[in-house]
Amino acid sequence: MKPNSLSLTFLGAAGTVTGSKTLLTFSGTKILIDCGLFQGIKSLRKQNWGDLDLASDVSDIILTHAHLDHSGYLPRLVKQGFKGQIHCTPITAKLVHIILLDSAKIQEEDAERANRKKYSKHEKAEPLYTTEDVHHTLNLIVTHEYNEWMVPGPDLRFTFIQNGHIPGSAMVEVHAGVKKIVFSGDLGRLKPLIMPKPKPLPEADLLILESTYGDRLHGVTSAFDQIKEAVNLGYEQKGQILIPSFAVERTQEILYILLCLIRDKKIPSLRIYLDSPMATEVTKVLLSFYEFLKDPELRDIMNRNLEIVSDYRASQAIVAMEECKIVIAGSGMITGGRILHHLEAHISKPSTVVILPGFQALGTRGSDLVKGVPEIKFFGKYYKVKARITQLDSLSAHADRNEILEWVKHTSKLPQRIILNHGEETAAHSLKLKLEHELEIPVLVATPNMHYVMDF
Repeated sequence: MKPNSLSLTFLGAAGTVTGSKTLLTFSGTKILIDCGLFQGIKSLRKQNWGDLDLASDVSDIILTHAHLDHSGYLPRLVKQGFKGQIHCTPITAKLVHIILLDSAKIQEEDAERANRKKYSKHEKAEPLYTTEDVHHTLNLIVTHEYNEWMVPGPDLRFTFIQNGHIPGSAMVEVHAGVKKIVFSGDLGRLKPLIMPKPKPLPEADLLILESTYGDRLHGVTSAFDQIKEAVNLGYEQKGQILIPSFAVERTQEILYILLCLIRDKKIPSLRIYLDSPMATEVTKVLLSFYEFLKDPELRDIMNRNLEIVSDYRASQAIVAMEECKIVIAGSGMITGGRILHHLEAHISKPSTVVILPGFQALGTRGSDLVKGVPEIKFFGKYYKVKARITQLDSLSAHADRNEILEWVKHTSKLPQRIILNHGEETAAHSLKLKLEHELEIPVLVATPNMHYVMDF
């Protein structure tokens, strides 16, 4: 490779929607764009236990946002020798603090439970990383405002631009010599429910573009209508209304919809239990971010109807309550968290309604429920699925195929080339064909460990 060449290596989120890691190398400087955990099927999750040989060579990590599939591998990389700076926006830093500590706590608890109940296949179950590892990681974070330029190496600079996915999220614009590269990150909706919409795509020679919904359009059914129908069904059946939810953005969207439906008398004024320590902390952090949380009428309903479930014993007491109620608990794809205890008690009851909050990655329990499996496994046991399952098909923090296309089209100058990542294979290839047909520019689909070189 020439001394002034720029190269990209796709170490994650290639052919899948998890494990986002892209290595950028320029004039001897190595930077990692995102550092996420693989989630979903076992073959992906096993990759989290492997080491990256480049840990001590990377000078900087740039986070597009706080979700685990973009930040969750950070403590592992620090354990492997990374000592550089982790760059992100101020809100992302606060959310990463909450998300990584929660992730470590869940892993420690899962390992302890597996050892105590002896259902691990290993001689001794170990967490992927500990809370102590997370604290070492958090000390390396440096925050920057949107549109502030940083210089991590010679003739190399980058900035964050709001992309509307979740609070604090950003696309990343990188200038390496005369080349301009934009990483879209996870692109938000063009007509969002409670988020600001993405800023326009800046001029770029190369665009690294996510493709999560590259082969799909979001449903036209209103999330308000879907939630209204599901809640009213649960109420009529005197059952439990269980909502596994992502702590950042989706919990706040669902809470907003529930408050509006109660205000408009479209659902009963039921008790809502937020049984997620992480979602509770996130909501506190974002009180000054979301406008709806400042609305006096909605705040009054929230104060009356919403109960924060603080500790584990309180959570278990809520699980045991048989009266009709709404429970919002982590995690959104049912990969762990307190929602498992609620499902353990209620998934086998026909009166239970489970509302899945959106996209469910392949291999997750949420994906299995969408497929209509007769039973699911957790805590080392199988549980029959008799609950009514509803998947929200219009509530998403990701742009769909048409929104992605519209966002790319409305730049002042189209990029010379696009590389698609963060998408399952069929989604990415479908979007590739659409982009090439509409824009008449070359589009590549990233594959695992693909190495791409830009010569000057």
